[in-house]
Formats: sequence, C-alpha cells, structure tokens
Amino acid sequence: MKLRLYLFSLYLIIFLSAGLTVLIIFNVNPFESPIWMIGIFYLALFLFWTSLFSLIGFYLRIWAGNREVIFSHLKPTIRQSMLISLIFVGLLFFEQLKVLNWWVALLFIAAVGMIELFFKSKNQMKKESKFF
Repeated sequence: MKLRLYLFSLYLIIFLSAGLTVLIIFNVNPFESPIWMIGIFYLALFLFWTSLFSLIGFYLRIWAGNREVIFSHLKPTIRQSMLISLIFVGLLFFEQLKVLNWWVALLFIAAVGMIELFFKSKNQMKKESKFF
C-alpha cells in the first residue's frame, strides 16, 4: 500500500508542477516579476523533473531487475532523480545568470556526480559494517 501511495504522489507532483510551470511560462513576464516568482518557477521545474525521472527510473529498475524486490528501488531512484534534476535546473539557472559555458557546466556536473559518489560510498560502508 505504501508503494501505491508513493507512486500516486509522484504522478500527482508531475501533473501539479507541470501545470504550474506552464502557467508561469505563459502568464508571467520574467523581467517584471518579483524574485519569489522566479524561485517558484525553478522549484516547480525541479519537482517536475524529479518526479518524472523517479517514475522512469523506478519502472526501468523493475523491468531490469525482473520484478524482484520492488520497494527497495524507490529510495535510490528518487535520490538519483533529484541529482539529475538538480543538474538540469542548475544549468538553467546558470544560463539565466549568463555565466554558463562548457567548463562551468562540466564542473557543476562533476560536483553533483561527487555528491552521488558520496551517497554510494556511505551506503557501501553501512553494508560492510553490518557484517563486523
């Protein structure tokens, strides 16, 4: 039951954040809007990409794992989708600031990749410490 609730929440977040993003794109002038409106736009975009990548990654993991332990795929998938959407939204933010070029993008992607490696090594250390 919990898995259905999580998946329903992800679908709901996709539809709400996509609607909010489209609403902001078509009705808000970015040159005259307050800073909090730009923040809401980036938050809605981040939530949209996170939930979309979570659903895609979750179903791909189930398909590749032959439907074995389904619930264990959800937490790492959400973490990885948050990092991927952070890359997308961060690069879009850098483009808004007019500081994006190829080496800034590579450094930002490498920094987010190191965050993922940190979480993987932390999980690996937890698994190894259970046996000692």
